[in-house]
Amino acid sequence: MSYNKSGVSVRNAIIYVQGSIDGVFYRKSTKKKATKENLLWARKNAESVLSQLIDKPDTSKTYTVEEFGYRSLEINSANRKVNTNKDYLAAFKMHILPHFGKWDLKQVRPTDLKGWQNLLSCSISGKRIMNIRTVFRGIMQDAFIDELIGINPFDRVRPPKIIKPVINPFSLEEVQLITSEAKGWFSNYLIVAYFTGMRVGELLALQWDDIEMEEGIINVRRSVSRRVMSSPKTAKSYRMIEILPVVYDALIDQYQYSKGKSEFVFINKDGDNFMDSHSLIRRHWQPLLKNLDIEYRVLYQTRHTFASIMLQQGEEIGWVSDMMGHTDIHTTLSKYARFIPRKQTKRAKFLNNLEFGKSKSAQNLHTKIEAMAN
Repeated sequence: MSYNKSGVSVRNAIIYVQGSIDGVFYRKSTKKKATKENLLWARKNAESVLSQLIDKPDTSKTYTVEEFGYRSLEINSANRKVNTNKDYLAAFKMHILPHFGKWDLKQVRPTDLKGWQNLLSCSISGKRIMNIRTVFRGIMQDAFIDELIGINPFDRVRPPKIIKPVINPFSLEEVQLITSEAKGWFSNYLIVAYFTGMRVGELLALQWDDIEMEEGIINVRRSVSRRVMSSPKTAKSYRMIEILPVVYDALIDQYQYSKGKSEFVFINKDGDNFMDSHSLIRRHWQPLLKNLDIEYRVLYQTRHTFASIMLQQGEEIGWVSDMMGHTDIHTTLSKYARFIPRKQTKRAKFLNNLEFGKSKSAQNLHTKIEAMAN
């Protein structure tokens, strides 16, 4: 057994002994108060005390990144959505295994991870690298918790810079043109999208039972993505959306297209609900914008359009935030503050006829100076 002494530390007036034994780092509480005598004892006997405090794991077994990675992904799968598990597994196979698969866990160093991130940045966006990094970091964190490695090397590697996606909403005039030129059910879909702020997956998963027409409420209860029906994106995404008059009319019209044919509000030509947005975009969205000679934007921009139009028209930011299912208004402000119009008005006009401090004496002094000058 080899021991690399690192000394002692004090937390909350309690002495901890720490060090690496056979390449594995430990920090254990002695449960002794940090008195002068106890500190001297701990420094003198750190190795033996640490050895007694740890329940030493079997270090004869080593794991490759591939072996432990699959194990980590499996034991954590119950805490993630189905699509998230698919994403994690795909990221692991495509971007982690080819580079680190056969490495021993203990061999992975921060500099190796920096080089790996730089390599990924040549072909992948910063946001995607962050997602892949989250997968790898979670695996290494499990290895650290199991005391297979001394530290999580990701703790010493800066994450990549992320360029925020461009918010490029449609103008109110464009919305009028697009919804008037769209045909049948797709026009209804776009009206609901533009004037509720619902996400694409939430709209495709919308069922008639979610809508309370008399109360004027849409209940957002589920979402669909990549052929998997699941819960909405976040806890706050479970929400009640106010049905605006234009949305009410669109839903009444949509009734003829799907009510009685499907429990879902929006269905395809075969009468089935959409399990992803690909066919909708390819067959309806892209041709519509092309025919209207309007700059192409992803379908998700309908959500941004709702927020921008409502804020531009002076609607309360709290209401907009609730409609969109944001955590709080700070999230809404961080995304859409630039769309809130600033009134050109003279501020604090109530101060004009009031006097404060030495304003009177200053005026008298000014009068005397003018008299002396004359």
